Amino acid sequence: MSENFIGPRYRLADNWYPFIPLEEHRNKPIRYLEIGTFYGSNLVSVAETYGAHKDSQLHCIDPWEDYEDYPEYKGQQINTYLTFLTNVDNSGAKDKIVIHRGYSNMEIPTFEDNFFDIIYVDGNHEPEYVLEDAVLSFRKLKPHGFMIFDDYGWGGEDLTKRGIDGFLNGYHKRIRYLGIQETQVFIQKIR
Repeated sequence: MSENFIGPRYRLADNWYPFIPLEEHRNKPIRYLEIGTFYGSNLVSVAETYGAHKDSQLHCIDPWEDYEDYPEYKGQQINTYLTFLTNVDNSGAKDKIVIHRGYSNMEIPTFEDNFFDIIYVDGNHEPEYVLEDAVLSFRKLKPHGFMIFDDYGWGGEDLTKRGIDGFLNGYHKRIRYLGIQETQVFIQKIR
C-alpha cells in the first residue's frame, strides 16, 4: 500500500490469500462491494490485489456521519470522509472506485442480484446490523462468490460474533464455510 495513505490500517486483502485465490481474480475484472470503509485502507488494498484489473468495479458503502452506535467518532466523521477521499485520489484506482455515501440497508438493495464477486462486511458491529448486512448483500453475491466478515468476536460475544453466527446458521445450506483467520470469517456462496 502507498506510503501516501493517511489513517489507520487494519487487516488488509493479503489476509484473504489462503481462502480466496488471488490469481483467479487479479487478471480479470471483478465487482467488489465493501460495507464499512472508514479511511479506505482495505478498499485500496483490494484495488491493488483482487481488483487490480483496469475494468474492475469497487463499490464502497459508508455513511461517514455521526450516529448513536458510534459515539467515539462523534465530530470526526467529516474529517474521516475527507481523508478517505484523499486516500482514493492518492491510490491510483480512483476510476474503479464507486462511493455510496449512505446506510447499507438503503444502498445494498439498489444493486442487481448476483452482481458481486467478493463482498466484505465491516459495517455497524451491532449483531442485528451485521446480520442485516449479510442477508441483504448475500442476494447480491454471485454464485461461487466470496463473502468476508470482519471483526469476528470483536467486543465480546454479543456483537459481531452473534450476528455472523446467526447468518452462518441460517444460511448453512447455501454456503461453504471456508474458515477464519485473524478475526475474519470467509464463506463461499454455493447456491
